[in-house]
Amino acid sequence: MKKLILAFAMSLTMLFGAVFAVFTPVSAADNGSVQGYQECGNGSAFFALKPWYAGLTTVINGKCEIGWPQGDSIPRFVWTVVLNILYDISMMVGYITIIMVAWGGYLYMFSRGEPGRAEKGKKTLISAIVGLLIAMLAGVVMNTIAVILVGNR
Repeated sequence: MKKLILAFAMSLTMLFGAVFAVFTPVSAADNGSVQGYQECGNGSAFFALKPWYAGLTTVINGKCEIGWPQGDSIPRFVWTVVLNILYDISMMVGYITIIMVAWGGYLYMFSRGEPGRAEKGKKTLISAIVGLLIAMLAGVVMNTIAVILVGNR
């Protein structure tokens, strides 16, 4: 049963990764009406995940174009890309944490009075909640660093 649940969780993770891979690397040069992204990737995002180019695009002749760095704007460009990727990683950690909270609750509820299974469910719940707090704190820290290094996002 454990192997079946693990296989199911891994297949869901791969499915989510495939959907993420299909929607995220949308070319910034597409017309500005890419579904799921407003204002050339600077607006809403897919499952709250940003494309790597968020904050770097402008509309030129009705098309979204990435403002490639020149001169002293290279550090801002690099930090924007790095912070977008770190933001996405922290969001994925948050999603995984929520799934683990549900899994820990399931284990605890269906322990059938067995102390070992109930303890395993409690440990999973506590670990998931601590992970969620760390993910939330990481998001705050990353947004603070983004404002300091990149400017108002």
